[in-house]
Amino acid sequence: MYKAYYGLTREPFPKDVEPENMFKSSEFSELEGRLKYMKKQRGIMLITGEPGSGKTTAIRNFVSGLNKDRFFPIYLPLATVAIGDFYKQFNDALKGESYATKSVLFKSIQERILHYATGLNRVPIIIIDEAHLLKNENFFELQIISNFNMDSVDPALFILVAQSHLNDRLARNYLESFNQRINMKFHMNSLNLSEVAKLIDHQMKTANASKQIFNENACKAIHSLSGGIVRKIGKLVDKSLALGVSMKKDIITEEEVMAASREL
Repeated sequence: MYKAYYGLTREPFPKDVEPENMFKSSEFSELEGRLKYMKKQRGIMLITGEPGSGKTTAIRNFVSGLNKDRFFPIYLPLATVAIGDFYKQFNDALKGESYATKSVLFKSIQERILHYATGLNRVPIIIIDEAHLLKNENFFELQIISNFNMDSVDPALFILVAQSHLNDRLARNYLESFNQRINMKFHMNSLNLSEVAKLIDHQMKTANASKQIFNENACKAIHSLSGGIVRKIGKLVDKSLALGVSMKKDIITEEEVMAASREL
């Protein structure tokens, strides 16, 4: 309903943002650079951040820009599974044959990774989302899987995407060995006030807003209430616009934002 009232052609914060419409904050751009570097170096990379900070969006943007003739991205979303299912999921994603035992699955996974990297000259990029949910045993298995030729070769890039508290687990003694194997860590911080205002302006323009709808105080209120978390910003913007229609407000102020926050 608010799209027609404010002359928008779509929602300002859609779930799937086209790469060309991405808002690239300083954190987003920094992560882009780190991913570009790791794409060449390979090994294990850990990306952490609070829920809704834009980690998955950044990864999706990264994957969309890969040359599929040179890279083979796979996505492993089931972080909570037991070891046997973890191996089967991993092997299936690499298009390996079905096997029943862990030892044969392990061999198949390593052989498939090497097949893509050396046989087809396509570097596997293995993305494990929600990695903070991985069982400790799966971190140990991942450490073994990523060990090639006595740890002298990195034929693949492993990207672990997780919430911030995974760093606390990795700092403990029982995961120290895996922690030491991580080649790069990046923590995605929340947006500052200036970037929140720029994000809102950018997203409204991608929705073809013909004028500025959120005033300065509204942006300040959204920053304060959201903590600079992109997902929370999107929800506040959406709800504020809906309330703006019901209140017949052409400009959204902190009043509408505060009212919207009470309904979320």
